[in-house]
Amino acid sequence: MQTSPPGNPPLVEPGLGAGGRVTSAEASSASRISPLIWLMPSWVAVVWLVSRAQWFWNHHADLQFGWIVLFLCGYLFFEAYEHRPPLVLEWRWPSLALAGLGLGLILLAQIFMAALGTIGPSFQAFALGTLLLVAANLQQAFGWRGVRHFMFPFAFILTAIPLPLNVYQPIVQGLQSFVTSMTIQALGLTGVPAHQVGSLIHLPNCTVGVDEACSGIRSLQSTVMATMFIGYLTLKRNGLRAMLLMAGVALAIVGNLARSFILSRIAYGRGIAALERFHDTAGWSILFFTVAGVGLIAWSIARLEKVVGEEMMRKAERGKA
Repeated sequence: MQTSPPGNPPLVEPGLGAGGRVTSAEASSASRISPLIWLMPSWVAVVWLVSRAQWFWNHHADLQFGWIVLFLCGYLFFEAYEHRPPLVLEWRWPSLALAGLGLGLILLAQIFMAALGTIGPSFQAFALGTLLLVAANLQQAFGWRGVRHFMFPFAFILTAIPLPLNVYQPIVQGLQSFVTSMTIQALGLTGVPAHQVGSLIHLPNCTVGVDEACSGIRSLQSTVMATMFIGYLTLKRNGLRAMLLMAGVALAIVGNLARSFILSRIAYGRGIAALERFHDTAGWSILFFTVAGVGLIAWSIARLEKVVGEEMMRKAERGKA
């Protein structure tokens, strides 16, 4: 017990409130701010990644939703932050291994980008290295529980990172061929003569091309982003999240097929000039269709998950009784 000479004020430990005790408000504020400070390396890594990614977001039409993804990453993090695991603050060999691997990938990517520019493969290696540094920071601050708890909000930014060309090109070419072929079949079923040459639809009065933008790759990428975000927030089981993702991809493909068919019918009936007038309207209409469909499917799966969960709890309670 500490005493003070007569006439002097009582001694109070530094950092404590009146009476030498930490108030609940001060403790709560410290507990909320401290973890954010310990995650400072992650913030630096993310800012570094965004500074590189912004070129793609500003110059690639199919990745312009990257700025929205960045905002959603912040929202997902602060949603998870409310239920964060306790701080560990201990460097162990997994943290050091992740940090070493991440720094190695970043160094290698920087060398390639300095020599060849910011191209797909080097940037993807840079993004992966950055996330490995984030994982190392999370493991050091919170342990593996922290990695599992926070990694999705950080890794969600990968939905706005360009795919490798050896993955992107086959997807685009496959979508172009599929959309063109199915549109030809649908036109034939409705009595419109048409034949396919590559990704071109030859009609009696004009030719409609299914280019890269019309292949559906943009709607597919944005739908994948949206379903992953909605699934993470509304569903608890990874299997149901995967189901929602597959349903969203199917909706995006069906929507783009409908768009291609409608525009081809317009070109056949009214000419190529009318096609240009309706092109953007058809695109926005299919986008709203896809968003509404994903929302409805997510709500249905969430309701099903809740009903099944409640039924399992009732069975467990009956079993205990």
